[in-house]
Amino acid sequence: MIDQIRELVHQRGVSGNERAVAAYIKNQMLPFADKVYEDSLGNLVAVRKGEGPKVMLMAHMDEIGLVATFVDDKGFIRVSSVGFVNPKVTVGQTVVFENGVMGVFSCGDEEEKDLKMQKCFVDIGAHDKADALGRIEIGMTASFVSETFETGNRIVSNVLDNRVGCYCLMETLRRLKNCSCELYAVFTVQEEVGLRGAKVSGFEISPDIAIAIDVTLSGDYPDSPHTAASLGKGTAIKLRDRSAICSREIVEDLENLAARKGIPAQRDVLSGGGTDIGSVQLLGKGVQVGGLSIPIRYCHTAIEMADRNDIEATIGLLVVYLEK
Repeated sequence: MIDQIRELVHQRGVSGNERAVAAYIKNQMLPFADKVYEDSLGNLVAVRKGEGPKVMLMAHMDEIGLVATFVDDKGFIRVSSVGFVNPKVTVGQTVVFENGVMGVFSCGDEEEKDLKMQKCFVDIGAHDKADALGRIEIGMTASFVSETFETGNRIVSNVLDNRVGCYCLMETLRRLKNCSCELYAVFTVQEEVGLRGAKVSGFEISPDIAIAIDVTLSGDYPDSPHTAASLGKGTAIKLRDRSAICSREIVEDLENLAARKGIPAQRDVLSGGGTDIGSVQLLGKGVQVGGLSIPIRYCHTAIEMADRNDIEATIGLLVVYLEK
């Protein structure tokens, strides 16, 4: 598990620049699908043919990050956020641009109380503007960098949101044996900037059922968000978030299956944030939607934490749901 997640995290994929992630996943999924293709927006779709209902599983490939917007005369690179980046918890972190140039995300004043993105910059050690522009280009994206490691049952890394969901979807396809439904496993793009990829893919596929595999906020550490999900208590079955209210039938089906199969599960209710089902639920005549989430700590920071047992529970429940 850790080696696969480490490989997924190593592929840089700020929203709108997910090609490296897609190429890695495509190579891994070719033996486990009847067809693998990319659509016009960059979503990667793996198809397993069947005669039953059309089921769409989604896990987004993109990550939050930065984009270069301006270089001043001293060579410091001004940036804008791609997705929700909180500079208060990311300042001082290492970043890497899509061409491999590395630098430090800084504000120059660690005592700044009201830190805004407009006060932040990336320092690549350039001597001046010309030097900086000789190494990076305006419009290049940059990812946060950190080590991936295990501590007990916990996996720690950057961009677990949502490479851990991609891992779950990939592993589900590997383990799936007898599935009568027509399955579309979609690794989506641009989720962090408005659930864009899923809307395009959902319109094309027109599924009967759509389920998002994503992360959710863990509420089990000091001063954490007030959420019921915790690390180590199993896969989190989504009831609702800010983007969608899940089908009661799908929620009950997942909860009953988890209870019968002895798969640890908990509930996921979020007052903010959303997942790809939000852009699919209202397509056409409407789509029944659900979600399975992996609780993580420190979401949307440069380092996040998940529990390997929750990841296994998510994969296990997906497999039995598709094979029932």
